Amino acid sequence: MRTITRLTATAAVALLAGLTLTACDDDGAATGTAASSSAAASAPAAAPTTSATGAGKGGATGSASAQAAGSAKCTAKDVKLTVTGPNDRATQQSSALAELRAQNTSGKACTLTGFPGVRLADDQGKSAPLDAVRQKETAAGTVTLSPGKSAVAQLLYSNVNFEGSASGRLVCPVTGTKVAVILPDTTEQVQVPVSGGVDNGTLNVCTDFTVRPFEAVA
Repeated sequence: MRTITRLTATAAVALLAGLTLTACDDDGAATGTAASSSAAASAPAAAPTTSATGAGKGGATGSASAQAAGSAKCTAKDVKLTVTGPNDRATQQSSALAELRAQNTSGKACTLTGFPGVRLADDQGKSAPLDAVRQKETAAGTVTLSPGKSAVAQLLYSNVNFEGSASGRLVCPVTGTKVAVILPDTTEQVQVPVSGGVDNGTLNVCTDFTVRPFEAVA
């Protein structure tokens, strides 16, 4: 009986030792696998990040360059601006038409898109400066000006006071000899003198002052 008991105890100890060793091996294997998985996860993550960053910078730079090259806006230094007074008096059915002209005097093509900003100051100090209102029903497009070519934006208003007396028909609230102009998509303001027209180099504005978008001159 003692022999059997000793053998059984010895077997139990051996079995316990085996189980303990197996557990240690399993722990080691799990740790090693986790480390390998961690390293594998880190390596692929680093590569796409670097690649994406490089592609992003290259793409943004290329896109910005292409956009700048394809959208050269006409600035005040690229064009010569002139304002010509209307050739006729307004009627109750039609407006007087003054003309703002922009001629490309640079050596490269540039574009004008939409409406210019236009303000007429009253030379006689009778009223505050008058800002031209955009003519909403007119579609605004892009005009490409080659060197030497011109675009025109019409200024519409009445230079006749139909509500006044016969002697005051040509007396308007705002009369100015210079127009402040800001080209589309720019901020620089240019003072442009008015020349010619039935009002002798002035814009004599009795009613609403409206501006159309730039259009190419045929």
